[in-house]
Amino acid sequence: MTATHEFNFGGEFIRFAIERTSRRKTVAISVGFDGVRVLAPSDLDDARVIEIVRKKGPWVLRKQAGYRELGGVPIDREFVSGETYHYLGRPYRLRIVPDADAVISRIVARGSMLIAPVLPDMQALIQRSAVRSALRHWYRDKAKKHFPERARIMAETLGVRRPPIHVVDQSKRWGSCDARGHIRLNWRLVMAPVSLIDYVIAHETCHILEHNHSRRFWRALETIMPDYEGRLRKLDRLGHKFIW
Repeated sequence: MTATHEFNFGGEFIRFAIERTSRRKTVAISVGFDGVRVLAPSDLDDARVIEIVRKKGPWVLRKQAGYRELGGVPIDREFVSGETYHYLGRPYRLRIVPDADAVISRIVARGSMLIAPVLPDMQALIQRSAVRSALRHWYRDKAKKHFPERARIMAETLGVRRPPIHVVDQSKRWGSCDARGHIRLNWRLVMAPVSLIDYVIAHETCHILEHNHSRRFWRALETIMPDYEGRLRKLDRLGHKFIW
């Protein structure tokens, strides 16, 4: 049995569904592109569950903000010939090619195609898994080569030291900057146009100067990228295309 509830938390509404199960002893809260889901024991009344969710309100809002940053619901992928993938904003058509010598599928870019060699007669589920893994490997490799150079340019423009760049797999954020000035960038960002990659890197580089979103932070970002608001809006529109 599923019930839906909502409450106002600091001016923002948190809407969630409560799913009852006799297998749980505690309340579990998850946040995803499809909203907030709450699993609760069958014998725990709604008022107590809502109280628990309310106490986790700041955490829920942070998670929801992270998913909004990625711009909508991800596109379902089948990892089959004919699908379109992007690299630096350019579209590439995936082509699966049977190859008796393919031990591990390796992606090769040829013109506007991404070629994925696979063993002949491979089962469909195994083939999709192999192609997905190969694409992730290919994109991460490209990101590790591309991101540091763009970060160097942004750092020089801002007048700060060149930050260490870490290419990571994170499903809710494009980038982050820690207290040491280390920047972490989502490998999926390499699918976006260069102007949007530069926006994320510029944003995180400005956090080397200011670790919050203060007036000083936004002034620094505007100084090196006067059109950052337009780039952010475009990333919001396109971001979901790069999530899989």
